[in-house]
Amino acid sequence: MEQADLRVDLKAEFYYKVLTLYTQVHRNLLVKQKETHMKRIVLLLFVVVLSVFLAACSSGGSDSGDQGEVSGPYLPNQRAEAYAYTHGGYVGKAVVTVGADGSLSVDINEAFLPHTLALVDIESDDWSDANTLSYMSHGNEYHAAKYVQYNDTVYVGVLTGTTISYVEADENGNPAGDVDLEKAILRNHDTMRAYYALIGAGRFGVLPEFGGEVIPVTTTSYGGLTKKDAPGYWNSGQTWVGNIEATEAFIEENGGQYSLTEMVKAAEENADGLQLWSVADTVTGATNSDFKDYFSLVQNALGRLKTN
Repeated sequence: MEQADLRVDLKAEFYYKVLTLYTQVHRNLLVKQKETHMKRIVLLLFVVVLSVFLAACSSGGSDSGDQGEVSGPYLPNQRAEAYAYTHGGYVGKAVVTVGADGSLSVDINEAFLPHTLALVDIESDDWSDANTLSYMSHGNEYHAAKYVQYNDTVYVGVLTGTTISYVEADENGNPAGDVDLEKAILRNHDTMRAYYALIGAGRFGVLPEFGGEVIPVTTTSYGGLTKKDAPGYWNSGQTWVGNIEATEAFIEENGGQYSLTEMVKAAEENADGLQLWSVADTVTGATNSDFKDYFSLVQNALGRLKTN
């Protein structure tokens, strides 16, 4: 009886172990199946996301095509500036802008330097020979304030022959600096860009007396502080603005990738009495003597653009 009971117990234990082993194996198989299933789901999701991304890229490309193809050698939606000493006495500025469609826009301007901004009316009550300096230009006599202020620093005028220079003044109003203000302004791209910003903000002014009130210069005898804002500057015949607009239009239509040797001014007048500049045998419509100055200035600005 005891042996029979022992055999029954051993069988029960054996069946229990087998059942337990089966349960563990089955559970492990289920886990592996779930892991495999999850891996398949993750892979499927990755494929779906990748497909959506590629479709979006393809859709974006077709949308830009619907807006029109980009033309021209420059990347769209960018702007660049360049500055230089131009026409023997001005701060030249060229701004080039590329539109969304790749089209080029050119804007040329010139700012008057201190020897022009400092000019005053000698007949007014504020000015006399005591607080001005006179100089000759193109056979005309001009009177400029003896003291000027630029960017919070006071300068005093010094005559050298027929020209006027401004150097930094000491505490008594006497010349102390050895750097000409205009040369400092024309030193580099940054100093010329700053000049445009400062005179536009009223940071250049004249003083009727040293230590006195600063009168900001906001106009000139020609109009504004730059030539495009000065209708009184070269306002007859072809005019300064007319020549500049002709130069701008030529570059906008034909680009600026030309050498200076390809720029030639006609030796004889045309039917309208004009001696026009041509670039690579294409007539520009401009007649101004310093055409190359302005063209080169624009070329410097174009050189700062990113190309296709």
